[in-house]
Amino acid sequence: MRPLAFLLPALLCVDVPATAAPDERAAVDAAHAALGRRFLSPHGTLYDYAGLNGEVLEPTAEEAAALQPNALSWGTPIENGAFFGGLYLDALCNRWRATGDDATARRAHQIAGGLIRLAEVGQHPGFIARGIAAGGTGYYPASSSDQTYPWFYGLCRYATSGLPSAEQRARVVALMVRVARGLESNAWEMPIDRPDFGHFGHWLVGFAGTKGILVGAEPQFDAATRLLFVLRALHHLTGDAQWLKLYRERLAEKPAGSDRTRLEICASGVEYVAPGEPPQFPERPRLWTSASSQAGLRALSEWEDIPAVRAAFQRGLDANARRAAPFIAGYVAYDNHNALAFDIRWRSMNSLWKPQTHISEAVELGRAQKGENGPWGRQSPRFALESLRLRDPLFAAWVVALSGNSAVIASVRANIQGALTHFDWDRLYTSTFFMAECVYWQLDHTSH
Repeated sequence: MRPLAFLLPALLCVDVPATAAPDERAAVDAAHAALGRRFLSPHGTLYDYAGLNGEVLEPTAEEAAALQPNALSWGTPIENGAFFGGLYLDALCNRWRATGDDATARRAHQIAGGLIRLAEVGQHPGFIARGIAAGGTGYYPASSSDQTYPWFYGLCRYATSGLPSAEQRARVVALMVRVARGLESNAWEMPIDRPDFGHFGHWLVGFAGTKGILVGAEPQFDAATRLLFVLRALHHLTGDAQWLKLYRERLAEKPAGSDRTRLEICASGVEYVAPGEPPQFPERPRLWTSASSQAGLRALSEWEDIPAVRAAFQRGLDANARRAAPFIAGYVAYDNHNALAFDIRWRSMNSLWKPQTHISEAVELGRAQKGENGPWGRQSPRFALESLRLRDPLFAAWVVALSGNSAVIASVRANIQGALTHFDWDRLYTSTFFMAECVYWQLDHTSH
C-alpha cells in the first residue's frame, strides 16, 4: 500500500479562490457541537476517536495496569487526553473571551477539570497521565512531552482567561508549580509512573537518543521552547522572580550537544517533514506533534519585554508559519463520502501484545500495533486518511495563525477558510477537528 503522502506534492501550490465564502463561524460552531455530542469523556478529556453514534470502548483499569495494548495507550481512545485537552482549552478560552457564552465556560471548566485530574492520578509529582480508564481510576504509566507540555499550556491559558474563580485559579497555579518542581527534580525528563521504566521526553538537552529513533528526547526546538514556556509561564502566573531568573539563564544557555543557545534555537524555528512522511529525527518532527511549540513561542513573544529577544521569537514564529503554510491545502483531497473502514475495536492490537519492561519496548510494540501493516492500520485505514487530510492541514493552519504574521496569513487565508468549511464533522471518526476551533478563535483573537 503506497503511503498517503504521495498525493501531497500536487497540492502544495493549490490556492482556493476566495469567492462566495462559506460561513466559517457556522462551520466552527457545528464542529463545537459535534465534539460535545461524541468526543467529550465523562472524565473531562477528549477521546481520540469514537463511532459515528458516539460509541467508545474505554480501556479498563486492569488493562491499563497490564500495559495492554501497550504502556503508552497508543491506539486506544484515551491516548491523547492531556495533549488534545490542553490545546482545546486554549480554543475554548478564546471562544469565551469573544462570546461570553455560558455553555462555552462550562465546557472550559470541564476540560480544565479533566487536566487537573490527569495530574492527580499518578504517584510522581511531575507525571501527567494521558487519559483515564473506564471507571475513573486507572491510567497508563507512560506519558510524554507531547502530553506534559500542552497540559501546562492549556492550564496557563485557562488561569489567565478570567474563567476560573480566585480559588480555582490558585488551585490550578499551585498544581502547575508542583508538576514543574517534580520535573525539575527529575532533570526535566518526563517521568513514567512505574519504577525503572525510563522516561519519554527531555527538555534540557533536546534530542539525545539513537539517531532516527525518538525514545526519551525530542528535537531541540521543541525541547527549548517548551522548557522556556513553562519557566516564563510560572513567573507570569506567580510573580515569583526565581522562575524569571531560571528562564533568563536557560534562554542564554547552550543545551548539551548544541552549538546554539536556546534563544538562537527558538529564532530558527523548526523544519517540519511533509504530512504523511515519517519524522527525520533529530531535527525534523511531524508538524502536528510539534505545532503546540509554536503556541508556546507565541506566548513567549507576548510576555517578553526585551525588544531584541521578542524579535528573535518572532523570527521563529515567522519561519514556522512559512514552512507550515503549504500543507494547509492538503484538505482538498479529503472526500467526505469516502468508504474507508474505521473499526473502533482497538483490542485487536493485543494479538501482538508482549510484556514491556522499558519505554523502548513499549514504543517498539506500539509502533508495530499501530503501523500500516499492524492490526490497527489494517482494520482502520480511515484513521490514516483523516490524519493526513484533516488533522495535518488544520494543525498547519494553526501554526500560521499563531504567528500573527499578517502577510503569511493573508497568503493562505483562502485555504484556511477552505479547511475550516470543507469537512462534514458528523462523518469523522477522529477528534482532531477540535483544531478547527483553535484556528478560528486564534485568528479572531489575533485580529482584535
